[in-house]
Amino acid sequence: MFKPLTLSLSLFVAALLLAGCAGTPAASSDETTAATPSAPAEVAPAPTPAPPPEPVAEQPRLPDDGIVAEFGPTQVKLSPETLALLARLAETRQADERLEITGYCHRKDAPVDAKDIALMRAMAARNELVRLGVPAKTIRVKFNTMQALHAVKIVAK
Repeated sequence: MFKPLTLSLSLFVAALLLAGCAGTPAASSDETTAATPSAPAEVAPAPTPAPPPEPVAEQPRLPDDGIVAEFGPTQVKLSPETLALLARLAETRQADERLEITGYCHRKDAPVDAKDIALMRAMAARNELVRLGVPAKTIRVKFNTMQALHAVKIVAK
């Protein structure tokens, strides 16, 4: 009754011993190599550091033409790109700077009142700037329905 248990235990101990021996190097039969110290391992050269990243050109506060958003004939919602541009403008705004926002909607392209659409576009930009901390009293809002343009333009003065 004890023999199968003893046999199993013996096999288990033998397996452990063999597993432990598997990681050790084999003994050399040449006594001269065993007596001499081994040569130092070659050290791999240090990797060269990566070059520093190219400096990112700073985004302009406003486009050269001042147009911060373009729209479809009846669209008034600001795009994520426009919201990012307005956030950058609000962050870099001078304390004494005044902003003039003009909403454009060409009257011949609009199926509804072009003036209302142009004002809604300008007010959307104004409201976002005010939400970002620009004082409302420093912002002037205008509209234009004469030019063949569907956009919002901001001029810093």
